[in-house]
Amino acid sequence: MGNSQWHKSRTITIFIMLLLIICISGSGCAEKEKTPSGLLVIEGDAVEDKVSFTLDELKSMSEGIVEADYFGINSYGTKGYSHFKGIWIGYILNEKVALKANASRVSIIAEDDYRVEYSLEEIMREDYIDEQNPEARLKIILAWEENGRELKSEMGSPLQLVMGQRHPGDVNKPYWVRYVKTIRID
Repeated sequence: MGNSQWHKSRTITIFIMLLLIICISGSGCAEKEKTPSGLLVIEGDAVEDKVSFTLDELKSMSEGIVEADYFGINSYGTKGYSHFKGIWIGYILNEKVALKANASRVSIIAEDDYRVEYSLEEIMREDYIDEQNPEARLKIILAWEENGRELKSEMGSPLQLVMGQRHPGDVNKPYWVRYVKTIRID
């Protein structure tokens, strides 16, 4: 092999290796489809068709809007109230999404891929409680406003899942998911 051929072969080998490195790192090959910033996507094996909503579209669903005081307890036992405004997830699923008959599990997924799973029955409930107000009946909502202020997000989505308590003493704040980007139904 001549010196010229050897250099050509080596150059091709280096080029192929660089191309492989770029593809493996994900910066040069097709990557996983990303949810556009600020868009709520509802998808999954138990959804007829994937749908998405902007924040303005969610705010325009007046029949499903909930505004209420939610009592929360965190893992350290800290208790407190916050006033939230948002949309009942059950309303979105009942009115805006075609669910298949086998729908049973709902995953709420945040921008950072943190996720919490619920049964479809839990999402549809309208009777979560507030241990300090026995008359309160609360729903699981996607809030965009807390205590009169718009929720903001450096991560893209301002939506926060908020729910009441399942029973007195229920530590419910760990189930409040911030920066919700996807609802997956299986």
